[in-house]
Parts: sequence; C-alpha cells; structure tokens
Amino acid sequence: MSAPRTIAVCVGALLAAAQAWAAPLGDLATPPGITLEPLGISQGFELGKQTATFLPREQIVYADARGKTLYAFDAGQPGKSDCGGDCGQDWEPLLVPKGAKAFGSWTVIRRADGGAQWALAGKALYTFTKDVDPGSVFGNSPARFGPLRRDAAGALVGGRAFGAPPPESLPAVPGWKPVLAYPRGDLLLPADFAVKEVPDAMALTLVNHDGATVYAFEGDPRKASGKSWLPVEAPQLSDSIGDFGFLVRADGIKQWTFKGRGLFTYALDLAPGDANGIGAAKDWDVAAIARYYRPTNITVQVTPARGKVLATSKGITLYRREAHIDQTGAGHNLRRGQPLRPAVGREIGIANVRCDDACRKEWHPYAAPAESVAQGQWTVVAHPDGFKQWAYQGYPLWTYDGDRQPGDMNGNDESIYVFAGMAHAPPGAAPEKLLDIGTPQEGGAGLYWLIATP
Repeated sequence: MSAPRTIAVCVGALLAAAQAWAAPLGDLATPPGITLEPLGISQGFELGKQTATFLPREQIVYADARGKTLYAFDAGQPGKSDCGGDCGQDWEPLLVPKGAKAFGSWTVIRRADGGAQWALAGKALYTFTKDVDPGSVFGNSPARFGPLRRDAAGALVGGRAFGAPPPESLPAVPGWKPVLAYPRGDLLLPADFAVKEVPDAMALTLVNHDGATVYAFEGDPRKASGKSWLPVEAPQLSDSIGDFGFLVRADGIKQWTFKGRGLFTYALDLAPGDANGIGAAKDWDVAAIARYYRPTNITVQVTPARGKVLATSKGITLYRREAHIDQTGAGHNLRRGQPLRPAVGREIGIANVRCDDACRKEWHPYAAPAESVAQGQWTVVAHPDGFKQWAYQGYPLWTYDGDRQPGDMNGNDESIYVFAGMAHAPPGAAPEKLLDIGTPQEGGAGLYWLIATP
C-alpha cells in the first residue's frame, strides 16, 4: 500500500480532490494465482453446538494457489530474496508465473538462481513446508480442530471431544510472520472508523463506530442529495489523519472525507455487514480499502427474501452443496443458512457431492473458462474429463434447471439423506452413522443445496 498522506482541509483543495476521483476506491487485494484463506477454526472443521452460527474470520491470510499460507521474514532485505541454504529447506519461495507482472503493492524480485519471486510491500514471500492444509500456520493444520482424520500429509489429527481444550500449537518460527490480508495494520484511522470484511461488498471496507458500512461520494459531498444518505460526522475538534480529512457542510456539520471523497452511511443498511447502498445511486460506492476478485462470468443479484446471492453471467442463482449440522444453533434456518466453511466445501468437493444420474439431469457444475486460475476467494476444480468448475471459498458452484429467471431460488434447501452407497435408498435401509465432511453429524447424515452468497 502507498504511504498515508494528509488531506488538506482547504475547501477548494477538497473539491478538486473529490472531482478528480473517477475510479472506485480500493485496489484488488490479490493478483492471479494468489488466494485468501481464513486461519484456524475459521476453516470450519469443527463447530460446536453453540458456535455453529458464529464462524469468526478474525484473520485472513494471503495464500498461494493451493491455499498454502504466505510468510515474510522480518530481517529480509526489501526487494531481495535472501532465504537460501538451510533456510531454504523449510521455506519455499513463491515463484511468479511466466508472464505475470507487478500488481499494485505486489512486485517481482529476481532471485540469484535467475528465477522470479513475488514480494509484497517489498518483502519476499515464501510458503512453509510443514503447512499441509489451507488455513495452516506454522504447521498447525486447522484439521486438528475437527474429528479424527488424516491431514493432507497423512498424519492423524483432531479427534478431541466437543468442549475439550484444543491441542497444543506448534510454536511460531522466530523471525517469520504470516502475511495477513485482514486485519490491516498499515492504515492510520480516526477513532470513529474500523476496517471490516463486508461480504455483501466483497471487500474490506470502512465501517463506522456502529459497524455500519461507509460509502464514498464522487463529487461535491455538500451537494449530495437523498434522505437515505447520512453524512459521517466528524467531532468538532478532530483533525486530519492519514487519508482522512473533513469539510464543513452548509448546515454546519463537520463531515469526514477519505481520499478527498465525502463519507456517508446508507439508511437502508439495517445491520452490520449490509451493503444495500451498492448500485442505489451512480455517485456512491463503498469506501473500500481492498476489493476481492470476482470472475467475469459471476454476477451478484439482489433478491427480496435472501439478500445478495452469487449468480451466473445471466443472473441465474448459483448454489453450493452443504452438509447438515443437525444440532442446536447449527444455523440451517438463518436467512442465508449455515456460514461458509471452506474446509467443508473442499471435502464435499465434487467427489462427495452425492449427485447421482437423476440429480445431474437438474443440477450442473458452473463452468470456469479454460484459462481461469485461482484468485482471491475463487479456485478452480478440475474434473477428470478436463472440465473446469468455479469454487467459491472452497465450495464448487452449481446451477439448477428449476430456476428460469434472475431471483429464482427454487433449488434452495433441497435435501437428501445419504445412505450407504446410494443417495436414494430402498425401504428399510439405514443411513450412514457418520458423514465425515467437516464436522461430526449428531443426527441424520444429510446433504442439501444452499444458495451461494458472497
């Protein structure tokens, strides 16, 4: 990120700055081939009865295309790849694909062996050989939070009882740190603001002290009209800080600005995380610090009952295959169903989706273009025949033939109980006792289709 700058408080300067901004705030967080992964329990391997509706995403790390956490060495010299010899046995450089170029704060540095390596804010990036699963840090796989299973390296992990303390963590390697995309530590913020992940905006966005999404207005904010847009007031004794300045409106309100744009909240955002102001008027957009990548053949549709859903290029709703958590507080009846659990989405994948020939007549994997690569929260699942399917936060995405127009969600909550070896069992057949896809099932082993939300 560029160094913070102080905004002049002169009205003329503010107006010039406001009128100069023609592009949305916030650059894309990741170049092609770089992904985002929540760390630890946020992967969703285990959700206890009281936590299934609350899946914290307290730390989100930059990762490679496989989901392996990226690290930087504190003592590393800016612009240099200086981890070799014994260091190189545990740390693998993040090499730049052929043809890739610098991308915002992402730069390319040359290695002594002639190769090219990614750097972020000047620091060379590496993966750790002992990280085997996405969301791991310093060799601590998030799978250890779940039922007994083998991690990607074949080691037995997990298996603790619900409520038992988590296993002891492997220690951090001195001098190395995971490179976090969230929370952000490189911004100067007034006390009135924080930076939060706002899924509806698919971005890291400014929020106010109440957690409401903050929007930026392009143009003279004193001429902004509409009762739904509420100026973000600055305390009378506040001063400029970093990219934040202020102006005084005709009604005497002192209003915060960010990079020269007036800041507002939207009256129809009713809860933290709402971003209903997107698209409500052409001159407003979220005050994004960093935006998440979205493929060109993916759209976001607003529905009256379920809010925003991911959709095809033609606006047809996309779905993910989800696993029931048949327990109190599971979240199945929430407005958008169970929270996204990337580890569960990967374990269901395409092999465990349990969609037989009859199912495949109605449900279809949503294609990723042949040239697609992993980026941000999006990965590509390759089928045995070479077909590529988009996956969002671990979940492969599907369409349903019963949806005919944008906003239709006729496949939502269509469920099956999984029986040994088949999806539709004859009378008297017993269901499997445990469907091992991310969390122990205390009731029937069920799978269902759920709308894909940002």
